[in-house]
Amino acid sequence: AFGSQPYLSALAEVRSFSDNRTAEQLAIAQFWAMTTGSLVAGFWNEEASKLIEHYHLDEPRAAGTLAIAHMAAMDANIACHDAKFTYWLIRPYRADEAITTPIGRPQHPSYPSNHACMSGTFAYVLGALFPADAKRLAAMADEAGESRLYAGIHYRFDKDAGLAIARHVAALALHRGI
Repeated sequence: AFGSQPYLSALAEVRSFSDNRTAEQLAIAQFWAMTTGSLVAGFWNEEASKLIEHYHLDEPRAAGTLAIAHMAAMDANIACHDAKFTYWLIRPYRADEAITTPIGRPQHPSYPSNHACMSGTFAYVLGALFPADAKRLAAMADEAGESRLYAGIHYRFDKDAGLAIARHVAALALHRGI
């Protein structure tokens, strides 16, 4: 809840990143900002395409991989934005004006992290379809979510909720199959 001790601790963590942002954290925040092209979905589509090529998937399997990944990501995006406009949580940089943001400032509610929802869903679906790459993909999704804390635009609980949505949506999509 806004103003509660857990909330204030989460806000303090973001403020600490803002006040002490390392060069590596800045680079991660800026990399995952993806403000041009096809944004985060395009990034993960490229990752999927590389995996498809690496594992020599035939056309039907390649199409199925892309279809289930994008279908799940769209479902995660819908779930994420439904939650954003249900909970209407203020962004860290609006709650504490001293928090700096080295990337653009989203103009929609904070909770949950859309980047974590989208990146997590793509990573978990692709990881299930390409198990040898699952750990690497999940680490990328975690970094994508963490980048939003480094950027001053999300709280840790935003990231955690986004990745939780991603796990549930990916599991549902994979259960239903291609």
